[in-house]
Amino acid sequence: MSADLRVVALAALAGTAAVFLVGVRRVFRRAPERHGYRASIASGTVLLAEGAAIVAAPVPPARAAAAAAVFAGAVALFAWAARVNRARPLGLAFAASVPDYVQTRGPYALVRHPFYASYLLAFAGGWLAAATPWLAPAFALGLWTYWRAAHREERAFLASPVASAYRAYARRTGMFVPRPLALARTALPLR
Repeated sequence: MSADLRVVALAALAGTAAVFLVGVRRVFRRAPERHGYRASIASGTVLLAEGAAIVAAPVPPARAAAAAAVFAGAVALFAWAARVNRARPLGLAFAASVPDYVQTRGPYALVRHPFYASYLLAFAGGWLAAATPWLAPAFALGLWTYWRAAHREERAFLASPVASAYRAYARRTGMFVPRPLALARTALPLR
């Protein structure tokens, strides 16, 4: 009989969710207008569904370890993006703002939306831990939410004074996943 590490998987999921929750409150600028927190609600829905799925079925050691590694990667990516944006905090997802610069340092040298990529990575970690196909709609909700937020932000960049710089940047970096050439061109450490 194999060991059941549901508690480990749940702790990793909860720890990741806590880092995101505290991070969102500390890292991002608050919108002057009323903000509906659509992305946060979608994230909470996905992570709660994953938590329920983890509770419902045993999590073998290999899956728990793999999920914990994915969660750790999500937290590391989030923290790296937060560090790079300390001097100029970004707005929340779906907040109306006109970009005045293009961030290309740190994880932004690899992907255009590292915060969103970190959330998607966490969703993948929860799905990996639970290993159930009924989480596909929850994962799709998270992916769709952050794709919409990214698409909206990219439209704002393309209508801003930094449009030409953003176009060039978008050609060399992936939205959520690094492009192979970006990885080859980029020398670590990325600050």
